Amino acid sequence: MTYKIHPAIGVARLGNSQEFYLEPRVAGQLPVMPDGKPFKPSDFRDRDKKMRRQGAQFEVFKYDDNGTSTVGVPVRPGQDGVERIEWTVHLANKKAVWYKFLVNLGEYGYVSGHPFRNSVIKDPAERAKFIIDPGPRTLTGPNKAVEFSRTDNPQNYPMTFPPTGLQPFSIDSLGGLRTDAQSRLVVLGGYGNSGTSKPVVECDDYANNDEWWDDMSDGPVTTKIVMRDGSVIEAFSAWVITGPARFAPQLVNLITLYDVMFDVAVRSMAYRPDIYKDCLWNSDYRPGWNRDIRPILERAHLYPWVSDIPTSFHTFDYAVLGNPDPQYDDQRELVLNVLRPPFMPNVRQYTPIKGPAMTLMPVLWGDNLFTTIGQLDQYVTLTDTQYFFMMQWAAGKFVVDSPAAASPGDALDRAALENCSGAAFDPGMELTWITRNPRIYSEPFRIHRKLNVGVPLNIGTDFAQGLEPGDLSKYMALPWQADYNQCSQFTYENDTSWWWPVQRPDTIHLTADEQAGWVGPGDNLTFDTNLEMVEKWTGLGFIFNEGTVEKPTYVQVERTLPPQVQTTTTTGASAPTQASPAQPGPTGKPATTGNK
Repeated sequence: MTYKIHPAIGVARLGNSQEFYLEPRVAGQLPVMPDGKPFKPSDFRDRDKKMRRQGAQFEVFKYDDNGTSTVGVPVRPGQDGVERIEWTVHLANKKAVWYKFLVNLGEYGYVSGHPFRNSVIKDPAERAKFIIDPGPRTLTGPNKAVEFSRTDNPQNYPMTFPPTGLQPFSIDSLGGLRTDAQSRLVVLGGYGNSGTSKPVVECDDYANNDEWWDDMSDGPVTTKIVMRDGSVIEAFSAWVITGPARFAPQLVNLITLYDVMFDVAVRSMAYRPDIYKDCLWNSDYRPGWNRDIRPILERAHLYPWVSDIPTSFHTFDYAVLGNPDPQYDDQRELVLNVLRPPFMPNVRQYTPIKGPAMTLMPVLWGDNLFTTIGQLDQYVTLTDTQYFFMMQWAAGKFVVDSPAAASPGDALDRAALENCSGAAFDPGMELTWITRNPRIYSEPFRIHRKLNVGVPLNIGTDFAQGLEPGDLSKYMALPWQADYNQCSQFTYENDTSWWWPVQRPDTIHLTADEQAGWVGPGDNLTFDTNLEMVEKWTGLGFIFNEGTVEKPTYVQVERTLPPQVQTTTTTGASAPTQASPAQPGPTGKPATTGNK
């Protein structure tokens, strides 16, 4: 028998309430209430209008034949000889001691002299004190709880927390653990607090602010299954990451974190030799229309509900595009031609032999906006595997499939990651370009965990030994709200593009026909300062589909900040608007348009 924890990577999300809901079990679906009742728009907040956190729920599955069976069986105390389940989680935040985030510098290793955050602190022992490390926490049995707080230290671990009295918010916890009646684990992240020890509270840089801390975190999830005969079984470990709230949970990013990790597994881990083997794509492989192709088109189609992305190529005739008949080859090829290839010059427009130039999709900024135009990663592309699927589809080499049902554990793995952003990584939403490094995985989608973690935690990373708590989130912006504030729609060198409107809305709908800037007031897409996002983010509105799947109407609900003023009247989804040129921001990342 083999035992594995699923999801392999769970996603907790921030909020300022003690209450929580659970992460969706399907991509693009609403969260799950712990009591099993249907989720309502009012459930985004508690009765005091504080934002509920999202809990990442984990459970153990048992597999026959050394894990090769396709369907796992959930492990429950009192069944199949199981006495109890002991869960251990270790969360940490290493942002303040890691290298400065400077676009994609560091993806293939940091060069000598790459600057650190808080570089004035030279002594390693003193630098280690900048790590937020409450230590591991363990829960055994159903309906238990424990906190990752500076006042709750049941194992007398030598914890390290930021100084008390940070402004504007103190950081005293990274979250907590809960077990339900079936001994499944729920990991709760922090409260979205960020603070500084500086005498003057300012937060000017989009990614690197010294003497700042936030309560993001990540770390391993492990378990011991104690049998009635006294034997103990250890399951394959999982990992939990913490991300910002999902303000539009029913929408899905064009490139998800699952797509990124699937691409790594296919091209670097021999995960699907039927697709890719010996550095060669299988030209006879036929992707599924419903499994692989249509979701990409549908995701793009819904982007205008949370942005002013032009809609010219966001309306598709699925009956035609999903038909492999050669008479529709031209229509499929047209769509392929407006997708930016990941292996060609990274340009804005495509100029066909005949006809006018067309803006390439996706109209999203990439990992390295300030590179030379046409080189590297100025714009987002599909992953190599996604683009291969689209090429096969355009050539008529695809099947009209019924989406196959995944095993329960695999379905949990996929749903957790498909609800996360996989581009752009500058640095991104939940995680960044470190997810493209195959060395961080022990198997596809599962993080390679370091077995013997010392105290204090290491400042660096030894990929051969595995990752420690905090080794994924340390690459992200500090504090996270700075990047979150600055990265909305903006114009650079007369080119208007977007970042992550599904994760971080830009222009939203107050009603089906009325638009406004998500941040507000009016058409503002950002707050005037990053500090305002630190202080006010929990009051922003959620995006909820008041229509149907076939005829959606995604409108804002549950905003507690002062209401925005209608700025645009539309019919249907968002209409494109002309953005004004942006002025360079104080940190080198352009200021967003629409609010300056």
